[in-house]
Amino acid sequence: MVPLEPPRSSVSIAGGPTLSNGHSTGSGFNLYQGSSVSSSLTTMDDNYDIYRGERGGLAGLQNLGNTCFMNSVLQCLVHTPPLVEFFLQDYNDEINRDNPLGMSGELALAFGDLLRKLWSSGRTAIAPRAFKGKLARFAPQFSGYNQHDSQELLAFLLDGLHEDLNRVKQKPYIEMKDSDNRPDEEVAYECWKNHMARNDSLIVDECQVSACIYHMFLFQSHNR
Repeated sequence: MVPLEPPRSSVSIAGGPTLSNGHSTGSGFNLYQGSSVSSSLTTMDDNYDIYRGERGGLAGLQNLGNTCFMNSVLQCLVHTPPLVEFFLQDYNDEINRDNPLGMSGELALAFGDLLRKLWSSGRTAIAPRAFKGKLARFAPQFSGYNQHDSQELLAFLLDGLHEDLNRVKQKPYIEMKDSDNRPDEEVAYECWKNHMARNDSLIVDECQVSACIYHMFLFQSHNR
């Protein structure tokens, strides 16, 4: 049987009111106290006071049919400290809207909007319909409300966020050289240098910093 989408609520991800549980917004995030991003999260510009709730990041995501595969991935990503720090700040200048391999920045904007709502909604669950619609637009394999593979979704999201945030505006053409019995370290360094010439983003910074062709991160955006 095909599960049906549950009734719509008044909450949207791309727009609509910000949910609140009435907690004070005067104190900083304490979910990451003691971590490397604690100080940066609690010293953001005053424009983002609404995201510095007493217990930010405790909101859940409503299932839209059998979308628990999506919600689990999203919760992992929106609680990754570097992503939280990045998307709670003004990241508009980081959007690469002209990347032919990206999604004109729309995926990154939709993800950032959802992350902000999750970090400002207290403990009220959010229905990620707008994000789900954007996801289905760019990745039709995830359309509908049936179960899908979380690993495949994570791979798509990391790659899509990377391309939407790629700091390289014009990717150079690079011809890969044969190893010619050179030392592995030399070939690995050359491959990583070539990769960085075409791929430079927050996702690369956090997920690929130690990756190379010999020890490849499972979801890294391959040279294209």
